[in-house]
Amino acid sequence: MNIGIDFDNTITENPALFRKLTNSLRKGNVIYVISSSDKAEERDIEREREGKVRRLKAWRIHYRKLFLALRPIPESKAAMCRKYKIDLMIDDNRENVRAIRRRSKRTACMEFAYSAGGGR
Repeated sequence: MNIGIDFDNTITENPALFRKLTNSLRKGNVIYVISSSDKAEERDIEREREGKVRRLKAWRIHYRKLFLALRPIPESKAAMCRKYKIDLMIDDNRENVRAIRRRSKRTACMEFAYSAGGGR
């Protein structure tokens, strides 16, 4: 199974949870981090990518590759889900989830809402 996981406000909300999840799913599945970038300049995008890669490594998150969706982000994430045949996408952003459901019929989505206090 191909699994996509958003970075900001998903993995960043509970890295320990996603470390456990990705390590338990690593056999027999391919995990991608599909994040977004609102940067316009290529060097800024690359800097952002490098920062996210460092954080994923520090948190020991298992994944095959990190992709950055550019504007318009919901449509870009949906296109990535189609291109990489993502079976399950976990994202905190309702707009992204809706776009993925509309444009990538094969992709099941989970809207991630984390709160240490018991719900948002």
